[in-house]
Parts: sequence; C-alpha cells; structure tokens
Amino acid sequence: MLLLAIIVLGIGGGLPKLLGRDDPDEPAVGLLTPAVPLTSEEPPDLGGSPTTPSTSQSSSIPLPPVVTSGPSGDAVTVASHVVNLWAHAFYTRNPAAETYEALVDKVATYQTAEVSDSLKSSGDPTYEALRADGGKSVVVAAPVTPPREGSAPVDTPTRISRLVTVTIDITGKTKDRIKLPLLVTLVPYEGKWLISEINGGTGP
Repeated sequence: MLLLAIIVLGIGGGLPKLLGRDDPDEPAVGLLTPAVPLTSEEPPDLGGSPTTPSTSQSSSIPLPPVVTSGPSGDAVTVASHVVNLWAHAFYTRNPAAETYEALVDKVATYQTAEVSDSLKSSGDPTYEALRADGGKSVVVAAPVTPPREGSAPVDTPTRISRLVTVTIDITGKTKDRIKLPLLVTLVPYEGKWLISEINGGTGP
C-alpha cells in the first residue's frame, strides 16, 4: 500500500510532462512572483494643479480734473459798469460844496459797508488839499479793463477783479491832469455787484 502511494505521487508529479501539458512559456505564479501590473487607461497624475490665469483689473478710477468756472459774461459786464460809475462819482469832487464823508455816502451804493467805513476812517488828505486850493476835480475818462495776468486773483463766480484807470482834471489855483490806476475787487451781494476792495493811489 505504501509502495502504491509512492508510485502514484511520483507519477502524479510527472503527469504534466507525460501528458504534454508542460508549457515552458507560461511563467510560474507563486507567492514570491509579483502580480502582473494593471494597465491603466487614465493619464498619470503629474502632481500639478490646473493653472487659472489671473486677471487683475485696476480698481482705481482716475478722477476728473477739477474745473473752476469763471463768472458769466453778463456778470463781468455789470461789474465793469459798477466800477466805471463808482470812479466817476468818487473822483468828481467839490470840497467847497460837500464833505468827504458826504462823498463817501454818495458812492455807498457801489461798495460794501466795510469799504465805506474804511474810507471814512482813513480819510483822504488830498481832499483837504483840494479844498485849500479852492479847486475841483472832474473825471475825464475811466476805462475798465481786465487786470494784467498774475496781478490779481483769477475771476470766479463770486469774485471779479478789474483795473480802472481814472483820468482826472483838477481846477483851482493849481491846474493839473492826473491818471490814477486802481485795482478794484467786486463781490455779489443781494443781487448786485459791490466793490469790496480798492488798491491804488489816493485821489487828487
């Protein structure tokens, strides 16, 4: 019995060769034989992430330039007319007939109250000199023009500057003709343009 088992096992171990089933091309697969690697149809992961193009848009919007508007043409015309009327009234003088304070009150309609107060408080020595000479003064011309660029602030809707050159004939013991340039500033007040500042020489 033992001999039969040995013979069977011996033959059984060689059966493949005897039956022609020994395939030398088929690899042996065992615990130490690595499995055949799987073929993947997915592309390999390169470890990178999709790059999203960054679009940057400047959030700063340029501001429009500051626009400084000037006075209207009508305002300039009215202001220039006020200066002309004021010059004729203020420098047409007869000290024998009216005081200097009365003269200032006469032209108060063309100027602010502050200007009137300033003229009265400072006085005008030439007015008394004209009185002493027994003379009068008459305005021959008083053209009003824009001031030279840079000599006065730029005109705005609330401020206009004008240059008036007053030509004055003086009568009396000493006769003379003088020209008096004045830089006059006007501001709007209660629907009118009034003289708010006077720069220049004194009267005759």
